[in-house]
Amino acid sequence: MFAIRFYAIYFPMRISTLLLVLSSLATMAEAQVTFQQIPGLAFFDNQGYLNGVSWVDVDNDDDLDVCVTGSGGAFPNFTNISAIFINNGNETFTNTGLLNSSQNNTMRHGWADYDNDDDLDLYIAATWNSNGINQIWENNGAVNFALTPNTGATPNISQPFEGTVSWADYNNDGWTDIFLPRWNDQKNRLYRNTGNGNFTEVTAGAIVNDLAWTSGGFWGDYDNDRDQDLFVVNYQIGASAPGNNHLFRNNGDGTFTKNTTAGQVVTIQQNGRSANWADVDNDGYLDIFVCNQFGQDQLHLNNGDGTFTTELIGATNHTSWSSNWGDYDNDGDLDLITLGFWNTDSRFWQNDGQGNLTDITDIHPNIFPTQTSGSNSNGIVWVDYNRDGWLDLHITQPDALPDRFYENEKTSCRSWLEIKCIGQVSNHAAIGTTVRAKALVGGIPVWQMRQVSAQTAATGTNPMLLHFGFDDAAVVDSLVVEWPSGKTCVFTQFPVNQIVDIKENCTVKVTQSAAPLPGSSQSVSLCIPADTVQLVSPSPLGGTWTASCGSCIDPNGVFDPQNLPLGGYLVRYQQGGICDATLDTFWVNLLAPPTLVLSGDTTVNAGTSVSLDASGASTYLWTPSGSLSCADCSNPVFTADSTTVFVVNGVDAFGCMDMDSLTVTVLPEIKFDMPNAFTPNGDGKNDEFGPAFKNEIFLEYHLRVFTRWGQQVFESNSPIEPWDGKIGDLALPSDVYVYIFDYTLSDGRSGQEKGEVNLLR
Repeated sequence: MFAIRFYAIYFPMRISTLLLVLSSLATMAEAQVTFQQIPGLAFFDNQGYLNGVSWVDVDNDDDLDVCVTGSGGAFPNFTNISAIFINNGNETFTNTGLLNSSQNNTMRHGWADYDNDDDLDLYIAATWNSNGINQIWENNGAVNFALTPNTGATPNISQPFEGTVSWADYNNDGWTDIFLPRWNDQKNRLYRNTGNGNFTEVTAGAIVNDLAWTSGGFWGDYDNDRDQDLFVVNYQIGASAPGNNHLFRNNGDGTFTKNTTAGQVVTIQQNGRSANWADVDNDGYLDIFVCNQFGQDQLHLNNGDGTFTTELIGATNHTSWSSNWGDYDNDGDLDLITLGFWNTDSRFWQNDGQGNLTDITDIHPNIFPTQTSGSNSNGIVWVDYNRDGWLDLHITQPDALPDRFYENEKTSCRSWLEIKCIGQVSNHAAIGTTVRAKALVGGIPVWQMRQVSAQTAATGTNPMLLHFGFDDAAVVDSLVVEWPSGKTCVFTQFPVNQIVDIKENCTVKVTQSAAPLPGSSQSVSLCIPADTVQLVSPSPLGGTWTASCGSCIDPNGVFDPQNLPLGGYLVRYQQGGICDATLDTFWVNLLAPPTLVLSGDTTVNAGTSVSLDASGASTYLWTPSGSLSCADCSNPVFTADSTTVFVVNGVDAFGCMDMDSLTVTVLPEIKFDMPNAFTPNGDGKNDEFGPAFKNEIFLEYHLRVFTRWGQQVFESNSPIEPWDGKIGDLALPSDVYVYIFDYTLSDGRSGQEKGEVNLLR
């Protein structure tokens, strides 16, 4: 469980170097991660020269498939051996035969959902020395690809030699664009995706007008302003090598500014071959690593102000063809492998979390045997191919030598998290999305950062599934997802050791759940308003209390519901690290009291039976109960005798209570009497004749009086006009008179009364 909350995040620039170095040394001493080669995994590498390899989820089934591009045979009679291998889910792969490309000398490739239909499409580069034309293959779903026609302004062009493919949504319009580096002192090309299946070539700016021998272009947001900047690696500029590299800062308006004051990152002249963006020192900014031919590799650490500090890595007069970064030992930082070329060694570098790299090649001799080290290894990918949370290693080789695939043998007790980001307003492959994660690594709070990229190495592309290692952390304290659209999702107390999809609307889907830690689980319901409550864990003292609502829990386990909205809150009590952790969880529900609804006649006549009804709760108690048929039911019957105020207490299934009242007004009995005599003598007593009644009970009234011989002497239509014993102004003598009284009462009854009345004087 986790909770979504939104707040400002502060990313520390640097954590104590000494503490992290000591932690790293202790970790290395405890357990060294090893690799075991799996010889059965080969993806055409033993049949020719693979120029590109990538691991992507082609069919959206949450496991990773393999794409290779390359050629067999010999110049000029190359044969195409590009293919997509679908993961069968059991650590085996099947060649789909999908890529029936007409290009015989296919080079590198790149993936992006360029049409935003929620599956990844493929761009293949083919070198012009075999009359090759680059191709877009559209993924139509159900493991079905179609070659798009070469019409209009499309990037289906010839591309000299290197064939590096660089997808990114540089203008943040939700559609991925493509940069194509070119060789032979030619202009590079940038194509803007118009969103209708076509592209428009960008022709303005130094980014597409500089002349160079460009090995590759690498997109990354180095200044954290949520747009993609571009690092261009040049082998040479002009007629002779070497050349300096270029850094283009995205201005956010569709244009770029060449950064010429960033430091040696743009001034050192080398024969550049490839590069990688990675936050090497965990300071929240992307650094850039550059591989060089006949020179020395360089790590340019981002200072956060538009400049870089350069460190030289490895031997001089060395050729590194490609490189890639991954946290292979899940200790909370990115480690590096460089692939040697032209008979120079490949190297394995371990990171201490501050960007200080230690050469550990000799610790892994099986990864770099003589057949690989110095044999022109070509493609490199870090990938968790079996979804166990540990990065495995795939190295391809040219010259009909087989792939080398190494499964990570892992160590116990190190946590991890893998995240697939899914754009909705942003491009759907979420390229350019930045994910930051904070956890206690060795007891120290450490922020890490990853960015979704369509190209993590010149010759090999890591999955767009972002991988984090957290060493002994049992939970990710904060997880922040920054989308190119400007949207930010923030999660707290995020579980580790699981694989999840996160959409731009901040919803999370777990595609592989973490194994549960031992511990208890309790549910607590509190009715609002409520006082603080002491949560009690069965585990011993000394653990740590955390909650999805932040400061609502104190270090002693006292939960404070004040000012919290209704809903559920996850509280965790944890002891130990990921190895020996126990985790007691509390789900605290803040509940509203029931809303009682009372109904029934509120104005009745005396003696009437009235059904009173209450709803909204589970149990009820009525008071006073003496005149009710039941006191603890929802629908008691009241026999009306007098006006009564009923108070009802309702309790719902969670024990929350509400109180309401209902007043039943009882009307007096509706009746009247007709006197049999009256004495109109002016003494104020019995001077008039009419019905005797109380209150206003008549809706209709008609009284007539007659002599015994049938002469009408009086008529009235109002109860306030009785007979005074006269006819006009003449007083009638004592006698017996006859009356007829027609009426309608307030309760709806109608009738007629006939009788005699004695007039006495």
